[in-house]
Amino acid sequence: MGFHVRVCRECGEEYRPVVDRCADCGGELEDVYEDEGAPSPRREVPAEPEPIDLSDHRVLFQTPRAPDLIPLAERLKEAAIAFRLVEEAVGEGAARFSLVVADGDAKAALETLADLLAPHVESDSVHALESNYVSGRYVRCPACGAEQGSGLAECAECGLTLAPAVPTCPRCQSPLEQEGAPCTVCGGPSPTG
Repeated sequence: MGFHVRVCRECGEEYRPVVDRCADCGGELEDVYEDEGAPSPRREVPAEPEPIDLSDHRVLFQTPRAPDLIPLAERLKEAAIAFRLVEEAVGEGAARFSLVVADGDAKAALETLADLLAPHVESDSVHALESNYVSGRYVRCPACGAEQGSGLAECAECGLTLAPAVPTCPRCQSPLEQEGAPCTVCGGPSPTG
């Protein structure tokens, strides 16, 4: 029975018999003998996680800086409101982070987070931005809150450009970043796919 190698139980790296600990991860090493013929116990690379269905969820806050979400997540945790933190790639080396809650919890979550999201606004007036965006158009100006007529390119009250028509997700009606792109809110298919 000839001694062959020592293998890390954590990461599967192989070492000479005289090594005691894995140099990569610090894990314990296990003796593997020649006549065992067993392949080294390298850990399987985890499969891509299944996409999470967020079609019945609402984005409350988005930021390019993940640490901005920490106080919001802590507040929701204290209030026992379930939430998810979602990371999405938006370019080479760039990401956007979203705080997402179930549609049924959105009102309570916004009331809980009102003083953090909009300290200058009464808590019952704070709402998710997309709640002002229905069927591909703004029904209320996101800047001043004025009601909008159909098809206006800019707010009659404050002049904010409300945009040319933006493609929307067929599942949740959120605006898409570009024509044919999958939805960044619910992960739904593009309008063409």
